[in-house]
Amino acid sequence: MNLNPDDQQRAAAYQQLALGAFPVLTQPQLDAIRNRARDYQSQFRAHPALHDTVNVLLLLGLFAADLLSLTLLPSLLPWPLSTPGGTVLAGVVSGAVHGFLVCGIVTFSVHEGAAHNLLILGRGRVARGLRVLANNACRLFLADPLHYAEAHASHHRSLGTPDDGSFTHFVRFRRLLGSLLPLAPMLSHSDYFPWRPQEHTRSRRLSVALTNAYLALCAVLATWLHGFLFTGVALFLVGSWLSFVLDRLRESTEHLFMPLDRVNGTRELGLGFWGLLLGGGPWGQPCHLAHHLAPALPWYQQLRLHFFLRRLLTPEQRRHFFLRPVVGLPALLWRLATATPPAPARD
Repeated sequence: MNLNPDDQQRAAAYQQLALGAFPVLTQPQLDAIRNRARDYQSQFRAHPALHDTVNVLLLLGLFAADLLSLTLLPSLLPWPLSTPGGTVLAGVVSGAVHGFLVCGIVTFSVHEGAAHNLLILGRGRVARGLRVLANNACRLFLADPLHYAEAHASHHRSLGTPDDGSFTHFVRFRRLLGSLLPLAPMLSHSDYFPWRPQEHTRSRRLSVALTNAYLALCAVLATWLHGFLFTGVALFLVGSWLSFVLDRLRESTEHLFMPLDRVNGTRELGLGFWGLLLGGGPWGQPCHLAHHLAPALPWYQQLRLHFFLRRLLTPEQRRHFFLRPVVGLPALLWRLATATPPAPARD
């Protein structure tokens, strides 16, 4: 994802307006969070076989569910596939499920795996092989794990600064909309995708080739079972588009309007409807504040830290760090779409 100086300047201007009004995390709170995170880390590191088994079964289950969403699920729906209307409705539902699952698979593989190397912990030959497969599973959906890992390292190291490889403390609404257009991820007119480079590198070309192969497999199975109309709606119209919409909305709201510092610069989408939807499940970064405060924790330990944060933070802090249920995401996007940002400082 290209860095945009104007977005960075707007974010800095917003921070100047809110200077002194934000309820930052206190040092005693940070100490308590770090102590709890160390306890959680020692627990999962003590059981690498269990950790690896859980993640392998989860990833396999997500892929199995994805294939079933395009093959078995349409036959279970109440609309007859013998009519065009029933086929289209089945395609919309199956495509929505497919898109949701793809969003979860990509985030799980590229973030938990490629960026933080937390999917598989084992040191043996089998574990090393599984780690390669798990960390590269995202390639089946256009993601480039090599590019993402490099950009994400700078995101943690330099959050909210010009060196942040995934800067999203402010993003122009038009830039966000451009990334939500159909076929935007396949084309290069939008630079707002952190999981693939703008340049057609060898690694990106590999991801495109593997994506086309997996897409062809899904298309053959879906067409054989349910026909061309269903495949067009479910796979190419709804599913492929929805997964990127969910990913862009999640990425664009995790840091939006938050302070430009590593400690207080992230919000928690949470384990409610919006957090689980945009993340593709609890393994898809709904607890992003917990992740930035303790990036060495795997996804399920982040969930535990999320509940600890809810007890630790004051009501005023929770109002700023946690997304409000139901109306929180629409209100945040409405603020982005309608607010007139302060003019960025010019030299």
